[in-house]
Amino acid sequence: MNRLYKAVIAAGALSVAAAATAAAGPVEDRQELMKSVGKSIKLSVRMAKGEVPYDAAAAAAAMQTINGVPDKFTKLFPEGSDMHLKTTAALRIWEDMKGFLARAADMKAASAKARVAAGQGQDAFKAAVLGPVLKTCKACHDTYRIKKN
Repeated sequence: MNRLYKAVIAAGALSVAAAATAAAGPVEDRQELMKSVGKSIKLSVRMAKGEVPYDAAAAAAAMQTINGVPDKFTKLFPEGSDMHLKTTAALRIWEDMKGFLARAADMKAASAKARVAAGQGQDAFKAAVLGPVLKTCKACHDTYRIKKN
């Protein structure tokens, strides 16, 4: 099973890299990066809750994936990309870029701590993911993302 999780993380990273290269613009690039975060969060939460066997290496890799996203993601909000038909980015991002960048920094910090916690066992990882990591996701989405129906 451990090989499966590692393969899933590796495949996800490769698909994100390939998609980012082939994507048509900043909105599509943002969406691909968020898909990689979503996959990593899903696996992490399932491991934290014991729904799938805990794998410290896969848990750390998932948090490393998430940790790398803010550096790229925050550069993908040029003027005019708020008008794209398929964006779920709220205008608040452009109105409060400083706050948005602060939320991105929070995600980097939370995912870095969770990456370390991954090596300390399932209980430590669970506390880091189900607490700080998910709270940073929610804080950003509540403020800077258009609500989906």
